Amino acid sequence: MQLPMSAKLTPRLEWRDQAGSTNLELVQLAQSESLPDFTVMVTANQVAGRGRSGRTWQAPADTSLAISVLLRPRIEDQADLGKLGWLPLLGGLAMAQNVQTLLGTAGASQDAVGVKWPNDVLVNERKISGVLSELVPLNQSGSEGAQFGPSVAVVIGAGVNLTIAAADLPVPTATSLTLAGAQLPFALDDRLDLVLSGYLQQLSHWYRRFTEARFSAVTSGLRQAVIENCVSLNREVRAILPGDTEQVGRAVTIDDTGRLVLQVSGQPIPVAAGDIVHLRHN
Repeated sequence: MQLPMSAKLTPRLEWRDQAGSTNLELVQLAQSESLPDFTVMVTANQVAGRGRSGRTWQAPADTSLAISVLLRPRIEDQADLGKLGWLPLLGGLAMAQNVQTLLGTAGASQDAVGVKWPNDVLVNERKISGVLSELVPLNQSGSEGAQFGPSVAVVIGAGVNLTIAAADLPVPTATSLTLAGAQLPFALDDRLDLVLSGYLQQLSHWYRRFTEARFSAVTSGLRQAVIENCVSLNREVRAILPGDTEQVGRAVTIDDTGRLVLQVSGQPIPVAAGDIVHLRHN
């Protein structure tokens, strides 16, 4: 597969004609050899994709793109590690901005494209992309020369629906770029390269700003950008939390640590992890 625009944006691009899970395969590769920061693995035929909370994700061959990126920022102290919780939100923001660009005027309506906290990308309330981030424990060979502490890295995985027809959508609440109105190149190589390179450009931009600001989401502008692109805010939501507990309230902001803050009976309730269900928008 020829992906010239994308290849310029990464020190190492690994294409797979078929992969079970690009996240899993990139993790395994990182554990077997020392990979550079921003190594990318990609396929248009992922047969055992994984989503949040153990969900599976699969699509017909060549109708979607599975992208995994290995990040190894330079960590100087334990406090930096705690700030890496922003990376999943960073991945969702990058994909949302890429989708906005690809849709052009088709996605220009108010709130048409955005992130459902923490990192699902929606177009008119239909899911077009999901992001799954994983900490990667590295063995000795994988950690030699690492810039990311002695034994840890992060993989950000993203799946985006390209040309899936309505009849092949995994759930009725999903969509694809072509269904949403994007005009993509006819040739498969060109189509994949356009979508992948756009995502890598956005991801690299925010990753560089975030690391140069010593992992400050505020100083880098990341928090504000996530807030501006989050379609969960200013609406009633149900937060399904670990342990099957729930909170229902109005999502009002995202705090400095990346948590979604709900207003529940006049009290702010921060949500660090969980599934968000949009109830209504007003």
